[in-house]
Amino acid sequence: MKKRFFALFLTMAMLLPAVLLPGCASADSGIMDTANLNATAAGGDSSLPVVTWKMGSVWGAGNVHFTVDQRFSELVSQLTDGRFIITNYSDGELCSASQLFDFVSQGTVECGGDWGGYWSGKDTAFELLSTIMDDFTALDYYTWIYEAGGMDCYKEMYGQYNMEYFPLVTNPSESGIRSVSPITSIEDMQHMKIRLGGVMAGKAAQKLGINITTVAASELYESLQRGVIDGGEFSGPKADDSLKLQEVAPYWCAPAWYQSAGVNGVMVNKQAWESLPEAYQVAFETAARLCCGEQLSRYIYNDMTVTNQMIEDQGVTVTSLSDEDMQLIRETCIETYEEECEINPNFKMVYESMQAYRETANNYRDWTGDYGFGFNRGE
Repeated sequence: MKKRFFALFLTMAMLLPAVLLPGCASADSGIMDTANLNATAAGGDSSLPVVTWKMGSVWGAGNVHFTVDQRFSELVSQLTDGRFIITNYSDGELCSASQLFDFVSQGTVECGGDWGGYWSGKDTAFELLSTIMDDFTALDYYTWIYEAGGMDCYKEMYGQYNMEYFPLVTNPSESGIRSVSPITSIEDMQHMKIRLGGVMAGKAAQKLGINITTVAASELYESLQRGVIDGGEFSGPKADDSLKLQEVAPYWCAPAWYQSAGVNGVMVNKQAWESLPEAYQVAFETAARLCCGEQLSRYIYNDMTVTNQMIEDQGVTVTSLSDEDMQLIRETCIETYEEECEINPNFKMVYESMQAYRETANNYRDWTGDYGFGFNRGE
């Protein structure tokens, strides 16, 4: 399979000239004769059909995560000489974020850019496929997915709902909790109303006596500004900056124990996938893999630069919890996951795969020490 994959990819790379991403395509799906003629006139190979898909998203227009969906579609177009066109639609344009899973599963749209935590109500195993508390880094997710059985977990879970799945980015740690007053202890959080994403994080927070409030991401800025909540999280520094949360929440408690890393991806209706020519399936998989590696470095570097801006130029104050509080959080997170394993076999399947990877990494991580995942030099 690998030989066939790379043979097809190399053939495409040699024979298909690079093109710019086409403009907005028709919302109609399937093969389009008019588009086929246009692509041929532009120098494309008419032996393969022009296919147009719609790609919904859980992300709003302008959101840093939505740009990943758009970049993925651009790569698919480039790898197919503009003959496989995926048009992106932000949250609300085709359906709401909460509806997207069913729209793709049922084939109403061919594919959708997602974050699995949205589907925790269907099965909490989806949450582990998109976020984890006090555990993986973005590099851990990336390595687990492509080298240590992680992809099998995605195929299994999304396959139960008539879908294929391809990660598009492994996210670095979220920023932490942004708040209107400083947080330096668990006790501080116990006296605040905090927006925290994730079912498992909510269960762990409840065990810690933290009052969690549900607020849509689109309402987070206003909720902090009006005092509806005292603190909350959204994503990493770059994504937080897209909402300008630092303007209404000048304090920042890090690190983000509730999401040490995450994954966004694209879910694909199985019948739509099977209808594609094999060369387009190869291009789709290749674009996803390219996007995942490209966006990992982009996210990390953007988060670095935005962190500097927030701290050095925008007056954000970073606080942290004590070692004792962090140890209590770690024990609580593990306990929460172990309890979920007892009641959900799918969750247990994913969690055990992740922990098997961790066991494989332990010795390597120990001896590489500072040279594994980095360190800061002393002054």
